[in-house]
Amino acid sequence: MANVDAPFGLRPIRHFNGSPWNGAYKTFLVEDDYAAAFFIGDPCVITGVAPSDDPSGHYTPIEHISGSTATEEITGVVVGIEPVLTDLSKNYLPASTGGLVHVCVDTDMVYAIQDDGSAVLDGASIGDNTQIVSGTGSTVTGLSGWELEADETAAGDVTYNCLILGVHNVEGNAFGINCIWEVLLNTIYNHDNVLGT
Repeated sequence: MANVDAPFGLRPIRHFNGSPWNGAYKTFLVEDDYAAAFFIGDPCVITGVAPSDDPSGHYTPIEHISGSTATEEITGVVVGIEPVLTDLSKNYLPASTGGLVHVCVDTDMVYAIQDDGSAVLDGASIGDNTQIVSGTGSTVTGLSGWELEADETAAGDVTYNCLILGVHNVEGNAFGINCIWEVLLNTIYNHDNVLGT
């Protein structure tokens, strides 16, 4: 049976050492002039600019990574969005709204992600590095549209966003178009400093 084409971005599943993810996150700020929506599963990066919406400086501003930059650093992945008080029906953060989002920033997190079907990956792809590509998030489910770019794998190139660890072990998932993979992020923001290397 063919894999279902249903992108969801990056989803934390466990730490690289096998221990379960306990749901920990850090809260970040999306400025109200940021002209793109945020969805659960979106990769993001610190803007490096002082927050204008939070004069206290308690919340670090973030933005999306570029959809076409394989080597861009990633701060983490959105795992939750605080309610939009002006519209509690929203399960995502609309563009130009501003708000707080919860981001998984663990440097050793293993994520599940669906490939985009641009190539058919098989067992030989395990251990290769690849990049992720942006997609349109769903305003119905609130889930990200980001996917693994199947036709952009490179063995040994750790400047690419992700290391492919294997096929995600869930029912109905198998080698083929739109396979769900387990990946480790290579380009974690400040990764070298965090690990002390």
